[in-house]
Amino acid sequence: MTLRAVAAAAAAVTLLAVAPAQPSLREQLRATQSDYYNHLVALEPVVGRFSVTDYMQRLVDDADAMDSPNDVPAGYSAQQWHAYVSNKTTLDISLAHQVLSRHYQSMESIRGLGEALVRSSLDGTMQPVAVYVPPSYAPAHPAPLVVFLHGHPQAETSLLAPDYIAKLADATGSIVVAPYGRGYYDFRGAIADVYDTVAVAGKAFSIDARKRFLAGYSMGGFSVFEVGPVHADMWSGIMCISGALLGHDAHAVTAMLSRTPFYVLTGSDDDSIPTSYPTATAVFLNASGIPVSFYSQPHGTHRIVTLLPIFTQAWDDMHRGIVRSPPPVMGGMALPAAPPQTTLKP
Repeated sequence: MTLRAVAAAAAAVTLLAVAPAQPSLREQLRATQSDYYNHLVALEPVVGRFSVTDYMQRLVDDADAMDSPNDVPAGYSAQQWHAYVSNKTTLDISLAHQVLSRHYQSMESIRGLGEALVRSSLDGTMQPVAVYVPPSYAPAHPAPLVVFLHGHPQAETSLLAPDYIAKLADATGSIVVAPYGRGYYDFRGAIADVYDTVAVAGKAFSIDARKRFLAGYSMGGFSVFEVGPVHADMWSGIMCISGALLGHDAHAVTAMLSRTPFYVLTGSDDDSIPTSYPTATAVFLNASGIPVSFYSQPHGTHRIVTLLPIFTQAWDDMHRGIVRSPPPVMGGMALPAAPPQTTLKP
């Protein structure tokens, strides 16, 4: 090796030695948490007074999850759970940075998993939306759109963070958007935010108008029956996961969504939303002449990860427009009047 080559190699080693190391995700989280806390008051007009502290709490919860790597919930492998925590933390950091800087990522720029903010048509605040865009997406080929409503207590970032969402979306070439809905229990106070999200997604991406789907999990599974009828002609199918149609929503559903296929999912061992709730929903829809498919996962609990076999089947059926699994024939099952008084466990 020549002296010049030796000198160049030594210089390269020196540059590597002094180059600043990229902060770890944990370090990014701690710094973001501190910065966000210091600007709480100033951020209130940007995101709304009731949401500003919610985003701070997310960062706190993310730190707790990262500090307890061995606390893996039932249904997840350690690898799946760690990927989930990493994805959720990354999304929550992105949300905080965008709010702090007032520079918002355009939805159309997202590929893979990302976080966007949509300006509310109600009050002008910026409302968060988790987004997943499959690698196969190409503007020349309109893609299906799934609007996914989260559970409670849960946020849009935790709904889309698990890797199975990406796998399902990739398999069908679907774009998935999950609005936050301001933390309202049943989305009733944030229905406009849901449709604002649909409008922005329609401008950001090439969407197949024949394949726009509304899905909801847990609280979101109750909420699809509130949100769907508002613009009933928009939806090609509606999925309810571990939720139910309540009696006071029945008229709007039968009047506005009589031809829309429904896909109702439950776990036989759900300890938050008893399986009788989704079952009564499917029985009612079927008796009303509404196309409905019913799926029950043996030993499935309230966590979606335990429902993956039926979730995968129902997701595929919904995208194909297949109605294949009618509910069991049962008599005397009345629609519930309200969600059960239990602690939901998304």
